Amino acid sequence: MERSDNDTWDLATSVGATATMVACARAVAGRQTNPIVNDPFAEPLVRAVGVELFARLASGELEFSDIGSGWMPDFFGVRTRFFDGFLGSAMSAGLRQTVIVGSGLDSRAYRLAWPTGTVIYEIDQPEVIEFKDTMLAGVGATPAARLRSVGVDLRQEWPTALRQEGFDPRQPTAWLAEGLMIGYLPGDALSGRVSPKLRLF
Repeated sequence: MERSDNDTWDLATSVGATATMVACARAVAGRQTNPIVNDPFAEPLVRAVGVELFARLASGELEFSDIGSGWMPDFFGVRTRFFDGFLGSAMSAGLRQTVIVGSGLDSRAYRLAWPTGTVIYEIDQPEVIEFKDTMLAGVGATPAARLRSVGVDLRQEWPTALRQEGFDPRQPTAWLAEGLMIGYLPGDALSGRVSPKLRLF
């Protein structure tokens, strides 16, 4: 679902709907026996989006297998656990700056245990950022690290917006662009704009 130069969307349509569907899968994965991921904010966020299909999936009223996608909770549960572990390893290695690109309904800033002094930057459409921040504040959720929201379209000059929010390009940084590199963005939206020194954890 490659983006065009001027398309728009929200969490109920187009690219945004995929973020909501993935949150549905996380909610279901968290209810499995011996779950590998626990995202207590996934279902409330999905319900707040207001799409009946998504709400029924997130609550368990409707099974993913009913829509021919029974693989999704396991797949996205494993993917979430993998990147949770990546960020945990980065923090254990001493990194205290994380950027989540295309954060959507990601709740890692709230549900993971972050070391003191960690700063998390979440980048997404302004409307998406506002929706998530407002909804989570409404249920009494507070970030477990210093959270700085960067509301900007990734087709625009987002590195500038990131720096304006306090991002320090001199500091080692954990970058997370989960699910973005599969056709959702024009090819040059990320390449050439971020060139951190890579390190495997």
